[in-house]
Amino acid sequence: MASLPRERVYSWTVGALGWLYLVSLALTGRLHDPLSLVLFAAYATLAEIWPARLRAGTVSILTAFLIPASALIGPPGTAAILAVGSLSAGLIQRRPIAVAIFNGGQYALAAGAAGFVAEGLLHLPLSGGLHAFSLIVYYLVFLLCNHLFVDVYFMLAGFSWRTAAIDGIGLDLLQSVVTVPLGLAVIVAFKTYGWPGIFSISTPLVLLGYAFNLQMSLRERNRNLEVLYEFHTKFARAEDGPGILSELRDSLAAVYSNPAALAAICEERGGLQILPGSTLDPGSAILETVRTSGREAILDSAALAQELLPTAQSGIIYPIQIRTGCYGLIAFAWPFKLRFDTEDRHLFRAAAQLAAIACEKEQLLRETERLAATDARLPGLYNYRYLIARLEQEVARNQRDATQLSLVYIDLDGFKQCNDRFGHLAGDEALREFANLLGAQTRSHDIAARYAGDEFVLLLPDSTAELAYSAAMRLRQQTEEYRFLGGVVEGGMALSFSFGVATDEGGSRTPRQLIDEADRAMYRDKQRGRDGLRRREPAT
Repeated sequence: MASLPRERVYSWTVGALGWLYLVSLALTGRLHDPLSLVLFAAYATLAEIWPARLRAGTVSILTAFLIPASALIGPPGTAAILAVGSLSAGLIQRRPIAVAIFNGGQYALAAGAAGFVAEGLLHLPLSGGLHAFSLIVYYLVFLLCNHLFVDVYFMLAGFSWRTAAIDGIGLDLLQSVVTVPLGLAVIVAFKTYGWPGIFSISTPLVLLGYAFNLQMSLRERNRNLEVLYEFHTKFARAEDGPGILSELRDSLAAVYSNPAALAAICEERGGLQILPGSTLDPGSAILETVRTSGREAILDSAALAQELLPTAQSGIIYPIQIRTGCYGLIAFAWPFKLRFDTEDRHLFRAAAQLAAIACEKEQLLRETERLAATDARLPGLYNYRYLIARLEQEVARNQRDATQLSLVYIDLDGFKQCNDRFGHLAGDEALREFANLLGAQTRSHDIAARYAGDEFVLLLPDSTAELAYSAAMRLRQQTEEYRFLGGVVEGGMALSFSFGVATDEGGSRTPRQLIDEADRAMYRDKQRGRDGLRRREPAT
């Protein structure tokens, strides 16, 4: 018993006490007039069959029978019809048995406690007549007692007790504006017309229950549409895929009682990149199952949910599917039973699809920007336009932060003869091979670009002239050792290059000055037999 979650122990205890209380009433003969009990319980069951889809609020339309039942068959009978009506409706709707037993038991205890307060402590007459004031006091005490039982459950399950209590009492008081006058009207009808009068009032009361719950269902759907519209607006403003998934995780968590949550990006080589703010264990095997299958997982049993969180009783995992596969995952785990009905699934599925569209759009935009910034004939290198834009940004940053920026200007030696001898297609292949060598030499924040023809530029932020010179010399050695056009020329051919280095310290040079200075240094290197220039020389 000690290993069970606290809220489950509490719910089973309250449910058992409530039904034991009803058994004691039956054994002591306090549940009289069985026909009235059966008829009221049947009407109460019908009124409860379509419960409002609300996560706050503890009293449904069946409590409209509390006032007439109290007046006609007394508080013990009222406890019985509320408990039986709630349990019967729960079984018809296939609610979890523990939930149905708890709901019925806490109704019975609340009705019994309200009767003790009204009759035993306040000495108010309830049954035997139309005691409007006494019955209204009894009804309000019942609401408070019922809330006490349910709000304790919320607190043990991790809900915000204050929010649940305030929202629930507000809803119950709103219902009371309708249920209290109807309850008094049932008593008047019985006093005037007997049971036909009760039938004439109770039947519209049941229909009112259906209408009320239908209105709540429509209200819930409207709320879901507002949530989805809010998602669409937020996703449109998000700058990247991780930001979209984080926003989706946080927004759904706020709607569903702030559970433990996870948002992750699926990496190309397998595994998950967990985004900041996640509070679930990423090592669960069920996450990998959802990722590979691309299908959501509703974890409606504790055994499944506890793979995400040891204390979880329910959970849900949704993949973010794009054309190329699973882009990411979102997952939630609650320390209590949360029933996912059709509306909940529609909301999660629609939100995940909106996020998938936004992530795919962002991915296509990044790919378009990458293609626009790279050389069409040398996909591994950036083009001239992107180079100049980045050079201007780095020079501005250099001026602001007083760092060092180095630029290496590279020109392939004798490349024209390669084109003349083997043709332009072979020359293009040689350029691609050199581009691969150049790209492999760069760090993650370096920029390697084709400047023009067989001229290239290597932009090295936060690098001294000595570091730039060393990088260029390593590249030169790899180039001279590499055999180009191995598939065209037997044994391949050798290439070499001349280079010049220019360094800007503290933003003293413009982008054009840096390029011109490195270009002149490259020509001096070519004239000196490609020994390279180790130090920057003043421009002349």
